[in-house]
Amino acid sequence: MSAEEIGKIVELAVEFGVRKIKLTGGEPLLREDIIEVLRAIPKPPIEEVSMTTNGTLLAGLAQDLKEAGLDRVNMSLDTLEPETYALITGKSVLEDVLAGVESALKAKLKPLKINMVLLDGVNDGEVDRMFEYASSEGAILQLIELLQTPLNERSFAGCHLDLDEIERRFGERALSVETRYTMHARRKYLLPEGEVEFVRPMHNSEFCMHCTRLRLTHDGYLKPCLMRNDNLVDVLSCLREGSADGVRKAFKEAILRRAPHFKVLPQPSLAQ
Repeated sequence: MSAEEIGKIVELAVEFGVRKIKLTGGEPLLREDIIEVLRAIPKPPIEEVSMTTNGTLLAGLAQDLKEAGLDRVNMSLDTLEPETYALITGKSVLEDVLAGVESALKAKLKPLKINMVLLDGVNDGEVDRMFEYASSEGAILQLIELLQTPLNERSFAGCHLDLDEIERRFGERALSVETRYTMHARRKYLLPEGEVEFVRPMHNSEFCMHCTRLRLTHDGYLKPCLMRNDNLVDVLSCLREGSADGVRKAFKEAILRRAPHFKVLPQPSLAQ
């Protein structure tokens, strides 16, 4: 999709109550036209544009992204140890990511959230250190349970870590706890030093039941559920045919296909 096409789809999505946009990936900063993509998103009526990034390219782009309309970033950072970072990602670029954190804060891309996926026996001993780092930078730490996907079926059993004990420890120290029901019923713990949020999708029915997100794939399909690919709706073909009503119809059908991933879909269709 071109930047113009993304902007037009977002413009029509506004008619269905969409007010927040998040650019994800893959890695969105690999797009050479990422600034044009941001400029194509209509603000207002879109109230917030955020981005999830690995941060390796952020240092040189943060200010330009801010000026183009980006409000905040979520940065993937699973460890502060260079060797562990290289083990997880396959690249020795931790310093680039840390520079990206500094640049994001300088550009006022806030609130900055640091996403840490917990891996059993790999980085689970760094939770307290990561929380101290995030808090010292004025960032929010998000501790994320490893999600099972077709790409990690072999490694999942050995790396998956239940977060119950870690969440219990933070709960004991928290001044207060917030449950974000508009965000998959996530729990956020407010401590004297800072904030930590838990993202726990595995076998968590509340995560699905409170989901209000609709995804747009890189090749122009609306994706009602992160966990399944059997309910995608083609929206780009309608747009390229010049049919705004076709785009609207695609949004309506995608919304009708919403269902928790553990349910069997009836596959409704407006075309019937």
